Amino acid sequence: MEGMTSLRPTHCASLAVCLLFASLVAPEVSAVEHVLANIDGRQRELTGQIVLEDSAGGVLLETDEGELWLLSADNIHSRTSDNKSLAPLDKEQLAERLLSEMGPGFQVHKSKNYVVVFNTTRTYAKWCSSLLERLQKAFIVYWNKKGCDVHKPVAPLAVLVFSDRNSYLRYAKKELGPGGSNAIGYYSLFTNRIAMYDLTGMQELRRQNSKRGTMHDITALLNQRAAVPLVATIVHEATHQISYNCGLQTRLADNPAWLSEGLAMFFETPDLSSNRSWTGIGKVNYSRWDLFRKNFNSGKEKKLEELLASDDRLREPRTTVDAYAASWAWTYFLIKWHPEEYAAYLNMLSEKPMLKRDDPQTRLADFRKYLGEDLRVLEEEFIRRMSRID
Repeated sequence: MEGMTSLRPTHCASLAVCLLFASLVAPEVSAVEHVLANIDGRQRELTGQIVLEDSAGGVLLETDEGELWLLSADNIHSRTSDNKSLAPLDKEQLAERLLSEMGPGFQVHKSKNYVVVFNTTRTYAKWCSSLLERLQKAFIVYWNKKGCDVHKPVAPLAVLVFSDRNSYLRYAKKELGPGGSNAIGYYSLFTNRIAMYDLTGMQELRRQNSKRGTMHDITALLNQRAAVPLVATIVHEATHQISYNCGLQTRLADNPAWLSEGLAMFFETPDLSSNRSWTGIGKVNYSRWDLFRKNFNSGKEKKLEELLASDDRLREPRTTVDAYAASWAWTYFLIKWHPEEYAAYLNMLSEKPMLKRDDPQTRLADFRKYLGEDLRVLEEEFIRRMSRID
């Protein structure tokens, strides 16, 4: 979802400040901690492993579900340790946890690498898991071949599928706020989940007298041109989740927004003529490319340096769509014509520490180290090669 990969947990109102000025360090001993904390005005016990801790006693805690909690010292009432190693939940345990949280009306579908909790049809839940399984397999194979140190996620990944837009928005509001009302799904860096709703329930795409979530509805959905960006959004958010769980990226590290979103867009182009619903990696994303080319030809497109040094263009609503187009274009160019250098750049970024923000000079220096010191030379090559795209 454009600009909405979640960085807004309800338990940390001043997260932006935390990201910019955090001085947390990794604990010397790894153990399971039981933390009683004040969250949203009530006490809650969290169990997990301390990832980072500051001198005042504030912590970044990771639970056995893979959820991250950023807790200030003022909100922690007590901490105890049992000196055990944290074991991630298996599929059965994760399913039980999610069903308990979501409440009556929800069911679970478990595939090889995903736990899908849903209150739509089982057919639609299975279709979603099949789509994500194929994406995950292709993603890991692709980046292994490119020389990146990636692996299968160490634990099953959680997916929530709501029957309709309204119930989805009620769940999403606590993280996305009112600004998320236009999104059909999102990946949360804190909960480590994907949340979405049944696309066959969208009024503008439903067949007359059809039943929501049937295979006929799914097939009809995929045959509509309007479904292309919708399926692409599911793939986009799932790509974020895979990337942060296979070792390619680190959650809450300083991942440049252009790179994270460019990666997701590189995989999002679906082929809806295929009976597999999604095929292909790195196809030309013509909706992004046409917009970038229009901006470039009109003189509206900014210099590469601005995209690399700051996330502002992608976070500012007025420039988000244009910046996403530029992010796709540069990601496509670098992967296609500088794959070894780009893979080395990714490997370096994957080792960045959590909750430490790089300044613009560091971001530019990191990029230049792997992709070339002279950005003007790179921009000239970009124009020469990308102008050949039909």
